Amino acid sequence: LIAGCSTSQPVMNMTNSLVPANLSEKDVSRAIINAGVSKKWVMREEQPGIITGHIQVRQHQANISIPYNTVNYSINYVSSVNLDDKGKGKIHRNYNRWIAGLNEAIQIELNRASSNK
Repeated sequence: LIAGCSTSQPVMNMTNSLVPANLSEKDVSRAIINAGVSKKWVMREEQPGIITGHIQVRQHQANISIPYNTVNYSINYVSSVNLDDKGKGKIHRNYNRWIAGLNEAIQIELNRASSNK
């Protein structure tokens, strides 16, 4: 019964999400950054092909890495503070909600960029 009330879930990573065919690497980067900012993430292009993201909600923090190219992108968990990560591959369910929302926003931005080509 107690397990049913748990706030922990397996860490969600988005792997190899597809990018529309007609976008440049710069288009993809811009779409990912714009999507992140729209969802209150602080996004930074670390190097071509890798964007990092950081979010802070009250006392909770999460860091992600988003490798990307013109074919696909992934959203990978890096670290967190106060999100129940005990090194066992589980995390507070809010993290997964944030990642799902970010992924949805990235898809919207990519599709918008693609339709403007």
